Amino acid sequence: MSARLLIAAAAVLLSAGAAQAQEAEPPTQLSLICTGSDAVLFAMAPNTLNGRRYGAGMAFGQGRGAAQLEVKVDGAVVRALPPKSSVPLLSRGDDEAGWYTLSEVKIEPTQIEGRIRWNALDRERLRIDRRTGLATFGNFRGVCQPVAETQGAVRF
Repeated sequence: MSARLLIAAAAVLLSAGAAQAQEAEPPTQLSLICTGSDAVLFAMAPNTLNGRRYGAGMAFGQGRGAAQLEVKVDGAVVRALPPKSSVPLLSRGDDEAGWYTLSEVKIEPTQIEGRIRWNALDRERLRIDRRTGLATFGNFRGVCQPVAETQGAVRF
């Protein structure tokens, strides 16, 4: 009789372990907003003094500016809405809103990874660390936060 009890207890423990393993799987639907900064180009008139312009010409430079990246995971399909400053001139999104479907997608317990193909030559890699929320995408660096998917859901 005690052997049957021991076997039943072992079966209960194994089924509880399987339930916990299922909870650790990555979600099939996820929506993220990543806020951070991206490289931006700027132009300025270099020869100005007290509001007066001396000489001709413009100077161009690169700096950092605020940017936002959106990412949606639906099963094995990952789509991204990159910041406008990251999109090359000769590129079109998959739809009018500017969303791109990523290729070479890897959804792992610790990270989400994929590539955006801008055009025939340009590609950019997206990496999101699921532990810290850190997102890198070309020159974009930011932190991602989950967004409620349903319209009635609130975050706080």
